[in-house]
This record gives sequence, C-alpha cells and structure tokens, in this order.
Amino acid sequence: MLISLDDYHPAADGVTADTAHFQRAIDDISAQGGGTLYVPPGPYLIGSLTLPANFTLHLAAGATLIASCRAEDYTTQTQSQAECSSRALLYAYGRKNITIEGKGRIDGNASAWFAAHADEMGYRLPLAQRPRILVLEACRQVTLQDFTIEQAPMWTIHLVSCEQVRISRLCVDNDLTMANTDALDIDSCRYVHISDSYFSAADDGICIKTTRKPTPLRGPAAHITITGTILRSNSCALKIGTETWDDIEDVVVTGCTIIDSNRGIGLLSRDGGRFRRLSFSHITFNCVYAPPVHWGKADPVFISVRPRHPEVTPGEIAWVQFSHLTGTTQGAINLHCETPGALHHISFDHVLIDQLPSEHPEQGWYDIRPPCNPANPTGMGLDNAWAINPATDRPWGVEAWPGGMPGLFAQGVSALSLSQIVIHRPDPLPPGWNPQLIVELS
Repeated sequence: MLISLDDYHPAADGVTADTAHFQRAIDDISAQGGGTLYVPPGPYLIGSLTLPANFTLHLAAGATLIASCRAEDYTTQTQSQAECSSRALLYAYGRKNITIEGKGRIDGNASAWFAAHADEMGYRLPLAQRPRILVLEACRQVTLQDFTIEQAPMWTIHLVSCEQVRISRLCVDNDLTMANTDALDIDSCRYVHISDSYFSAADDGICIKTTRKPTPLRGPAAHITITGTILRSNSCALKIGTETWDDIEDVVVTGCTIIDSNRGIGLLSRDGGRFRRLSFSHITFNCVYAPPVHWGKADPVFISVRPRHPEVTPGEIAWVQFSHLTGTTQGAINLHCETPGALHHISFDHVLIDQLPSEHPEQGWYDIRPPCNPANPTGMGLDNAWAINPATDRPWGVEAWPGGMPGLFAQGVSALSLSQIVIHRPDPLPPGWNPQLIVELS
C-alpha cells in the first residue's frame, strides 16, 4: 500500500503543525496491515509521531520534517531515558519491519533548545528536557538509509534493544557547540550493520552502550559491524561506553575515517558489563583538542576501566585488537586501568602516527573522566564531569602525564601486545613531552 501525504492535505509551510495529518496517514497504513507513506517535497512542522509495524517512511528529495520547538508537542513517552530526555520526535516500541528512507531530511531545530552563545568552556547551556529525534525500542528488522538529520537538540538516533538493524548512506550533521547531541546510539542492540555513512556531532559520533533501563529492555550489545563510515566529534568519534550495565561483545569496525575529533576510539568501562572480542582495523584519523567541556585530550585511542561509583565494579575489557591505524594526533594513545586484572589481552599492530605539537594549554594533560570524585562520590552527575580538583585546578580525572606526554601510555594493562608501532615525534621534543615513546606502568 502506497499513500502520499498530499492526500491528507497538510499545510506544508514549515510554520503550521502537520502532526495530525502525518499520524492519520500512518494510522491508515497500519490499519491496512502496512505500507509506505510518501512525503513529497516541502517543509513540514511536526511533533511526536508513532510508527507502526510493516511501515516505510519515504522522504522525497526536498522534503523536510521540522521538529517542533514546543515541548508540549512531544506527547510520546519513551521507555528508555537519555540524560533527562524521555520524549521523541519519531518513535516505535516492539514493532517489526520499519524503514525510513529517501533523499529528504529531518531538521531538529536545535537552536530553539540551547542558549544563543557558548560560555567560556565552549558550552551552550541547554534546556532541561530536550527530545531525541528517532527512538526505536525493542524493534526488529529496522532499515535506515539515504536521508539526512541536521541540528538535533539531543541524542539523534537512539536504538534500544533492537535486532537486525541496517543503516547505510545516512548523514547526521549536528552543531558542534551543542552537547549531548550524539549522532547514533546503539544501546543493547544485536545484529547491527552500519555502512557508508557520515556522522558529525558535538558529542559522540557512534556510541555503543548498554544503559540502565527497564528490565524488558536490558541486555547485551553484540554482533555489530561498522564499515566505510566517516566520523567527526568534539567528544569521541567512536565510543563504547560509558554506560555499560550489560556486556558488549563481537564488534568489528573497519575501513573508517575519523576527522577533526577530540578523541578517536574510546572504550570506557564504568559499570558492570564486560567488553570482549572487539576489532578495529584500517582506520585513519586526525585528533585535535576540543573545548575543555568535552572529555578527552586529542587521544587517537583511549581505553579506560575505572569505577564510576564506589559500590559498582566496572566490567573487564579483554581481547581487543587494533591493526592498521594511521593518522595525526595532538595527544597520545592512553590505556588506563584502576581495577587489577580488568584490562587484558590488548593488541596493537601496524600503527603509524604523526604526533604533533600544539599551543593548546591542555597538551601536557590527559583526561580519564568520568571518575569517582573522592570529594563527592555519587556516581553520575556534575561532581564527576565538572567539579574542580583543588590540587590541580582542573576537573577530577584531568591529570598531568607522568613524566610528560609519551606516544603510548599504558597503566594496569595485562598481556599488552605491540607490533610495528611507528610514532613520528618532533625533534627536539617540545617541553612537557616524555622522552620515552612508550610508557608502561603496573
């Protein structure tokens, strides 16, 4: 069944709400057992829409869905929560065979949800509750392809406990001054394939995680492949964690490019889930410093196991392979473990890096946030990411490199394998650089 939205006579002026026209068309398709809603060229202002099973939303070239800037237009309550967000623009729960496709775009209208200007930390203060753009929970056979999402005000695409997901030729391009606007969050999903896409955001580009959520949605993230994708982030271009309440395993990333990112690949275990069998290969990158509000210090690879909360032991990270990495960085590879024996069997081979000097004042420091703040160990919250350590005059977890910045730093790592590691450094070394290329501490 194919229905054109024109048959429902939307205003299509980008000013008058067309939410009811969309939902009525969607419901009519659902009543017929499924089909495709064709959205012709034009601007359409909408609030929350609920998607059914066996449904395709086709956005024609020139069609733009504009997210409402009114909180009351987001009536759909999601089961999961991201930061303080429990609302979504496009939503489905427990549905099968959902496709969003076409050359059209979705405009998240982000500027309506943030302060007009960034503060001295590079942070534009957001409203307390912002909607996510697309949230699919417990769905199967999901296809997202060809369309563009711009200017999301919160997490852009949040897939929660979904299976059999295919994402291809997708573009997410968010404002680099707006925090918490992750491009793609894969949360407790299985059998996911991502290819040939572009993700750019102030927060994480692609983030694989297992958040703490209602029991029916809990579970591991597993069997995920990412290939041929370009990533850009002021935070971490490709991150696993920090929310890791369940296991994450069998992830393969290959043939990707990371550009202008504060951190390239980040694996952060803070909660109880374990990371196992992760492979990263044939990846190019350039890592540069971002405003200090973002975690990271231009690290091409960052692996960290440390408690977020004193009563929760973080899961181990093991059997991780990096091969054929090449690029430029103003920081260093940083492997850091505070739980004895929890970071092991990590291998690097065929790594070629140009380590570049920078006038940035943070080049002598590394960033292992979020930690437990000894002064206020309450787990998630501002005390972990923002509070200042009076001993360093920097946030808890931002610390000076021991002996200066090396090319690769490893602390508390067991069974670390290094082969064919070439890191070009300035000669002579700038002040604050460690004369040792590789530093390993117990």
